[in-house]
Amino acid sequence: MFHSRYLATACLLAAALASVAPATADAQPDLRRWYFAEGSTNAVPGFAFEEEILIGNPGGSPASVTLRFLPAAGGTPVVGMTVVAPFSRQGINVRQFIPRGDTALEVISDVNVVVERSMYWGRGLFNFGPAYYGPGPITDLRAGHNVMGVNAPQSRWMFAEGAIGGPRGFQTYVLISNPSATDAATVHVNFLTSEGGRLIEGVTLPPGTRQTVWANGVFARQIGLDRADFAIDVESVNGVPIVAERAMYWDQGLNGGHAAAGVQGHPVWYFAEGAQGGPAAFDTYVLLYNPSTTDAIDVSVEFFGAAGVAKQVTERIPAQSRRNVYAGLWPAELAGMDKTFAIRASSTGGQPFVAERAVYWRNFREGTASAGVTAPARKWGFADGQEGGFAQFQDPADPNWRPFSTYYLVLNPTADPVSVRAVFYVEPGAGAGPGAGAETTIQLPPFSRRTVSPADHPALHNRKFAAFFEASGPVILERALYWGEGLQAGHASAGAVLPDAMPFLAPPTATDAPTLTGITPNRGAPSGGTVATITGTGLGLLSWSGGETTLAFGITPVPRQNITVLNANTIRVVTPPSGRGVSSVLVNTRGVPLELVGAFEFVDPNLAGPPVAYGDLLGVVAQVAAQRPGDLQNSCATNTFMFEVVAELRRRFQTNRWGLNWKRGVLGDPSQDIVTYYAGPEGTPMRNSTDVRLYDMIGGHCGARPSPFWVDQTGPTRAAGTVGRWTTDPLCAQPAYRDARAASGAWLFPECR
Repeated sequence: MFHSRYLATACLLAAALASVAPATADAQPDLRRWYFAEGSTNAVPGFAFEEEILIGNPGGSPASVTLRFLPAAGGTPVVGMTVVAPFSRQGINVRQFIPRGDTALEVISDVNVVVERSMYWGRGLFNFGPAYYGPGPITDLRAGHNVMGVNAPQSRWMFAEGAIGGPRGFQTYVLISNPSATDAATVHVNFLTSEGGRLIEGVTLPPGTRQTVWANGVFARQIGLDRADFAIDVESVNGVPIVAERAMYWDQGLNGGHAAAGVQGHPVWYFAEGAQGGPAAFDTYVLLYNPSTTDAIDVSVEFFGAAGVAKQVTERIPAQSRRNVYAGLWPAELAGMDKTFAIRASSTGGQPFVAERAVYWRNFREGTASAGVTAPARKWGFADGQEGGFAQFQDPADPNWRPFSTYYLVLNPTADPVSVRAVFYVEPGAGAGPGAGAETTIQLPPFSRRTVSPADHPALHNRKFAAFFEASGPVILERALYWGEGLQAGHASAGAVLPDAMPFLAPPTATDAPTLTGITPNRGAPSGGTVATITGTGLGLLSWSGGETTLAFGITPVPRQNITVLNANTIRVVTPPSGRGVSSVLVNTRGVPLELVGAFEFVDPNLAGPPVAYGDLLGVVAQVAAQRPGDLQNSCATNTFMFEVVAELRRRFQTNRWGLNWKRGVLGDPSQDIVTYYAGPEGTPMRNSTDVRLYDMIGGHCGARPSPFWVDQTGPTRAAGTVGRWTTDPLCAQPAYRDARAASGAWLFPECR
């Protein structure tokens, strides 16, 4: 789990597995075809699904890949093509092929690849630019799920997990696709409850289509039930091979969800991942389904910790029923092992059954689910891995930058020590060519588990990558991926077994060193507190096992809590207090020292500029009125005329002493026609100062015929017992003024920067 970098379980599984000799399956996998029954890019105002297809290429030849999307409503498949470079990973945004809709997918490659599908949902769409925004830029990424594809359709698929209703309002969907181009499939979806009940929903799928069965609707329609736990058994009764997945969501607004691909029955299941308790309040459930139509079976569920079997329970499962095993029932045994453990479920008589593991955290804030692994193997692959922040998932206006963390869980279920080589190939681009990445080798004692963290490798910081593993003996691999501050959401998946004959993974090449390109704004107050954005390339994580990304302005360091590495190109920083003057910006990231020489000036932007002689001020107002007669006429409805007068006064006299008085400092009054001139001592703050002169600049204001005007109202204002204040806040909210420059090139409104 995320908080455990190493769990040396010296006796893990030893007693339970002494009589079991784990071995890889004889049949070698063919990874040139992949199938998915679920997929969606539907979007409505305020809510949207986003879908990505992740392809990892562990070989030395380019992979020519065809993606065949099957629309849920039927019709002509949508076909896309791509080439995945050798030793690399590629992510594909499905919205470029399916702007909006539900689909199934068939992926065909000319070489072995690993393919996963990830789905995310929340308000707004991925930040790929305005063309992708749809209902608006992404403003949350509340949840997501991931599935490793299956390599061939089957006539039967099973799931141990399913639920409807309850306090969390669970909803369960069964997604079924028929990839055949010629034959219709007649399908029975069986819902088998924990109490021994059975519901059957019949579905006919024409060739090349996908359909969704909503379990909540089936239970309500057939037996009037709105709450149940169940297993799911999907069978093509006419023998046409199909693909099936299950998706579950809960809470209003779909605040959480997970998904899983169907599996076949097997006598033993392994899980390298499990957690109970801890700071995130993890809850782990093992779900068991007995598909036999006649015989009850006994299933032993073993939780393995540092001293071997921490807890073993046996569940008797009636024919065509399901049971739950909740790890939280034994806090003394399972919550004190660094909160993590491995799991093995096995039938005592060797009968096939189905096992899944679901993990929830923070009282169902989010959750993951995955079927187990039926046998260890020497080679494994994952197409998805992300470490750090990514502009794709970020909205510049949103302070939640949604950092990603990825963990690979490696279990050695044998009596022999195992050496495991992990190789990470990053997605090409932005300073990384095909084959770039990082690698590490770990040693696993007998019956032990370890967590491999990409954050330990600077080359993977703020990168997306595929991960491939080569072991000297059979092991089991899973991946857990989280995002958002405080583990907002996450998904998990078991790895794909790679053929034993797959060639040795090429050593990764280096990614480019980080660089800096600039800082905006480039000036701020000596008191500190200016929020600035530093841009560059290849920037690293803020904190990692080899060090931290540090920042300083000259000799003044920036506290760690005032630095946020948003992504590989952006650091957000709050400037520290400093003396006035020009300062270099120093950044150390991924162990590389960088410098922007003389890039930032500490100067209070609200300090007065040089004094100015009175001059022909009425002429300035008349000039703006001649250029913008409509703004003068509408000056009681909009404030553009007043803003333009202030801007022209600053240009004419080359000083920032000119500002606004907004109803004596109270913003929002539409009848405003007063500009201010700061008359205080040079170098003292102007903002909200009452040391100003007040000038009325519109004659007949709010009447039918307003005209240019200039009269000093300072004396009458003071005589009335009121005071004036200086501000430019309304102008600063508008880029036209915030980004304007004087003839000298200086910012016209520096206080807005």
